[in-house]
Amino acid sequence: MVSDEEMRSGNILNLFLKFAFPAVVGVVVAGIQGIIDGFFIGNAVGSQGLAGITLTYPPYLVIIGAGIIIGIGSSSLTALELGKGNAKGALDIVNNAFPLCLLAGAIFTIGGLIFCKTSINLLGASGTALSLAHEYLQIIFLGSVFMILNIALEPLVRNDGKPKLCMNIMVAGIVVNVVLDYLFVMRMGMGMSGAAIATVTAFALSALMLMYYLFGSEAKLKLRVKSMRFKIGILFQILRAGLPSFVMQISLALVLFVHNYMLLIYGSELAVSAYGIIGFVFSIFYMLFEGIALGVQPIIGFNYGAGYYERVSKTLKLTMFSCILVGALGFLLIYFFSENLVHIFNREDSELLVVTLRGMNIIMFSLLVEGTVLLTAIYYQSINRVRAALFIHLGKIFIFLFPLLFILPRFFGLDGVWSAAPATEYIMMVVVLVMLSKEFKFLSNNGKTVIKQPVDTKHVVSVSRNNVKAGSEESKGFVTFRHADKVETS
Repeated sequence: MVSDEEMRSGNILNLFLKFAFPAVVGVVVAGIQGIIDGFFIGNAVGSQGLAGITLTYPPYLVIIGAGIIIGIGSSSLTALELGKGNAKGALDIVNNAFPLCLLAGAIFTIGGLIFCKTSINLLGASGTALSLAHEYLQIIFLGSVFMILNIALEPLVRNDGKPKLCMNIMVAGIVVNVVLDYLFVMRMGMGMSGAAIATVTAFALSALMLMYYLFGSEAKLKLRVKSMRFKIGILFQILRAGLPSFVMQISLALVLFVHNYMLLIYGSELAVSAYGIIGFVFSIFYMLFEGIALGVQPIIGFNYGAGYYERVSKTLKLTMFSCILVGALGFLLIYFFSENLVHIFNREDSELLVVTLRGMNIIMFSLLVEGTVLLTAIYYQSINRVRAALFIHLGKIFIFLFPLLFILPRFFGLDGVWSAAPATEYIMMVVVLVMLSKEFKFLSNNGKTVIKQPVDTKHVVSVSRNNVKAGSEESKGFVTFRHADKVETS
């Protein structure tokens, strides 16, 4: 358990390792579920199965996005409230987040089963790939409530000072998925439905274990049935705080949808299969970036809420360095071992190998900058700067990527489709570096100044980054002034 005092004054590197490593393992383990399915399907069903599972990714990611908007939104807010010393406010947020997960799960189950085939038909796919995608996605929608609970509760348990527990739970889920995938797909020949059942079962196990902790006596952010009542104000705050991550996830689903569409126009179902393999390989590095960024979210949120901006700056710089290092290592790994990575998913189809390697050798350049872009968006979300985070997510997709996806293929054909993503990442890198330079200037110029003096306990001045509020609050005879912008009080 990481104490509040350690969050305020503990060594930044030690805190980073305590939170980031388990978070990376948790995110990778949770995200690797689909990759495991791709491995078994690619080897048992073949390229048609890979095309089918690739077609399911956009709606699959929408379900994950529902869990993310609740989980990241509520965890960001609880970290800020805990940093301010408002334990009751943090508990209110958690006890609104859980029933919201159940409601979202019910909506996705009902709506998904009704519109399952329609969501895949929009791509213009047909034949075997379409039927295999439908078979897989139906079962995923049936288990959507467990997927949402898993994704949403994991960051809350991590914020409760239990990053290692989260890691262990995620690892248990992945082991179950691997074992069941092997039994259902390879041994029993259940194909797409077997892979989907294995994935849903693994999510369900992890969700139940997370619930067991949060309902137990050890949890500080304890779930109580009698406290679970929807409060519109809190629900709005959760959805608002989580909106950037949700937009990122939905945008990713939309990107996959448009990529698949363009690949079918300028290539074939073989190109879609190749994109699926590329997606499986590159998603590992994306999840590493995401895990590192989400791992430090409690540290950044807590210290920003407490006003320790110098600690926020140190954490952000350390995390940026980690993302750049991971990106460089990923680039080298793909450069030297790309063919070996492709063979993990399919060894038989030589034509598929050629198409996949061509796309992979173009897209791998994005790894060098993608982590910093993602980290910047999650940083702004951690400090509840929603508009800045949304600007990064939406600007990246709608201002740069989509236009490039439609323009570049006109000149370069299939290579243009592969080139759109790395070109977008480098443009966004320039944008976020400008944003970060201003942020680091603010953080360095506005460290926390603590002034202790006797005060009238009826009135306390609370200073935030953008405004000043006067409110009533009980005190022990002293007041702490947090100096963010220039503020005059009397």
